[in-house]
Amino acid sequence: MTTGTQNILHVVCESDRTALMPVSLLGFDIRVSSIADKIPLDAQTIVLDIDLAKADNITKLTAFRKTAPARCKQIFAITKGNLQEELQATTLGARKTTHKPLNDVGLAKIIEDIREAEGIFTPTATKAINAAAKTLEKTFTQFGANRPVDLDEVAATGEEVAKTIGDVGVNEWLSTVRAYHQTTFQHILIVTGLACSFATAMGMRRGDIEKLTIAGLLHDIGKVDIPAAILDKPGKLTPEEFDVIRTHPLAGYRFLSRQGGIDEDVLDAILHHHEFLNGTGYPDGLSGDQIRDLTRILTVCDIMGALLERRSYKEPFSVTESLSILLQMANDGKVEKVLVHALGRTLEKNINSINDKIPDESLIALAPLYQSPVDA
Repeated sequence: MTTGTQNILHVVCESDRTALMPVSLLGFDIRVSSIADKIPLDAQTIVLDIDLAKADNITKLTAFRKTAPARCKQIFAITKGNLQEELQATTLGARKTTHKPLNDVGLAKIIEDIREAEGIFTPTATKAINAAAKTLEKTFTQFGANRPVDLDEVAATGEEVAKTIGDVGVNEWLSTVRAYHQTTFQHILIVTGLACSFATAMGMRRGDIEKLTIAGLLHDIGKVDIPAAILDKPGKLTPEEFDVIRTHPLAGYRFLSRQGGIDEDVLDAILHHHEFLNGTGYPDGLSGDQIRDLTRILTVCDIMGALLERRSYKEPFSVTESLSILLQMANDGKVEKVLVHALGRTLEKNINSINDKIPDESLIALAPLYQSPVDA
């Protein structure tokens, strides 16, 4: 698990789930491999998320148990309430079990236990994310009460987000957000992290990084008054529900522009982050050069955030799937292709499978996976 000062957790899963695992979380590198590959013998802890009904898997794990070092701790993911899987896992050497589906949330709990047991104090994104969530809660409350937003606090939070991502990386940020903030502010925290990381990786000026980070934190403030039944609705929105959703950019813009003290580029990004280059977006149907550069970047990050986030009715798309969908949108003239490729390079380390890589246009067949979370 630990090599020098590097904390490592090995995860073995079915081949179709490798791309869904995080690559870093709570100061740990997550080393993911398929059960079809060789199980690593140098691991101190292995988390196994495999089908225990497959004879081949049982044979492979039985052989592994005979050769694995005594220090190797195996943690099995099993279906909650499935006694047969629990007994099978115990027979195969499980020291502990967790519940399927294995994801950032389950891995975070395992890593928390390891960190506590071994006294590991490497930096994580948790503190900054929790602080940012508190700022968002305060900001949304101020908006709902028609009181001025504390812009100094928002700016300070943006600076801390940028510093934290610089220290631990965007992958750690994304995984930690999905593990600890699965509801209200998950999307905003993911989009803010993506925008900040994108701007930093592209070598943008410090002032523009600050603008994008603040825009990320404030871009959905207009959703405060939209009913949760619409925001969290599984499946496609009705035309009437979508009309309600479409009010949020203008609501946020009007509130913040009346308050004053916010850069015009930030206000424009809040108002127009759902505009598309081909004129099919909202609220103003802008197209081409009518859409500012920072707004175009926030739009791409907003869509990527919606695809990567976990919702009550969907698991997150993988980075590869999400980039494929964005490439289809670029081919349709909605977003700028060069920005999609740039975001892909920013996130390249978040692709786990050795056979998985940033997609080119040959993979845009995945585009039908694109659903209403992005439309909202």
